[in-house]
Amino acid sequence: MKSKKNKIVTISIIVFVGIIVVCTYFSKTIKNMLLPEVSVAYIKPGNIGESFEATGTIQYENTHKIYPMSNWQVKQVCVKLNQEVKKGDVLAKVDNDEISLKEKEEQEIIIQLQDEINSLKKAQPPDQDKIKEDQYKLDTENIKYKAIRKGLTDDGSILSDIDGKIVSINSQNQDTTSDTQSDNSSSSQAENNVQAASNALFEIISSDATFSVKWIASDKDAEKISIGDNVNVTSQDGENSNAETATISEKKYDSNKDQYEFLATLNNNKNLKENDKVTVSTQGNGKKYDNVIPKSCLHDENGVDYIYAVKAKNGALENEEYVEKIQVKVLDSDTLNCAIKSVNDGHLDKSNYGIVSSSSKSIDDNSEVKLVTTEVSR
Repeated sequence: MKSKKNKIVTISIIVFVGIIVVCTYFSKTIKNMLLPEVSVAYIKPGNIGESFEATGTIQYENTHKIYPMSNWQVKQVCVKLNQEVKKGDVLAKVDNDEISLKEKEEQEIIIQLQDEINSLKKAQPPDQDKIKEDQYKLDTENIKYKAIRKGLTDDGSILSDIDGKIVSINSQNQDTTSDTQSDNSSSSQAENNVQAASNALFEIISSDATFSVKWIASDKDAEKISIGDNVNVTSQDGENSNAETATISEKKYDSNKDQYEFLATLNNNKNLKENDKVTVSTQGNGKKYDNVIPKSCLHDENGVDYIYAVKAKNGALENEEYVEKIQVKVLDSDTLNCAIKSVNDGHLDKSNYGIVSSSSKSIDDNSEVKLVTTEVSR
């Protein structure tokens, strides 16, 4: 009988303890649901100064471009992309018959004008006004005649006029072609390779060519940088991530888009290539401080600055997080961050759970909170 009684007492104690634990657990759960949810950032060393970040593209600087004339019909491209060429090398061939025909037509006009001018000069008295008019026409036609074959040899070849490397071919026929192609194939390619005069047919870089980075900036960001300033250029692909430096050489305003276009020359580039997407950034003439936080962590009460540091204490089932209100002095600030120190010149504790940067509810000193996210300060 006594054993049975002891068993009932033991079970009752276990049930009672279980109820206490369950109630404590649910009480803690409900409490957590009602607690302010806070995000935090951490105190860390950093620079204070205006900065910006943008995406840019690497391109060759001062490339040499060969533009086609409107009457060129390219029938054969004789070079490939990234091929090294020498001055005088044949880059392509055009339909020379068409060029020769235009030359003959222009020569006929020139001969007719010359004959007319000679006849006018022999007349008594010479018609000086008519002579001047015909001479002007003759000069114009001579300019047209010289332009017909400008950039071409007598057999219709386009020659390279510098030593360098081919980096762009504005033609569908970018593979080297052979002289044994059929007439039909040549005709088809000629039709496909007619170039608009506004597009470069070939783009060549010299052996000492440099790279530039081009990017767009808003009016606000553009105020922070000027021609001659240096920027950091970092690859976006995760490779060759060491920052290169570049010096801003151009700053142009586009009134239609209300934005600025920048061009900066890379200094001693070793890792970046043409068309690489890069991150362009700069740091203003800032000063480095030991204790830097986002400005969102700072609270102003009647002209006095505070931060809320998240700390922990032992609870019934687990650590409980709460905030400690700490008065600080702001030493310096920029758009995003500020440098602080404690009002008593004491050491700010960096080993806590972070500094509150945002909260779902209002908090005060010793308020219990629920830590949900961590924000990273620059």
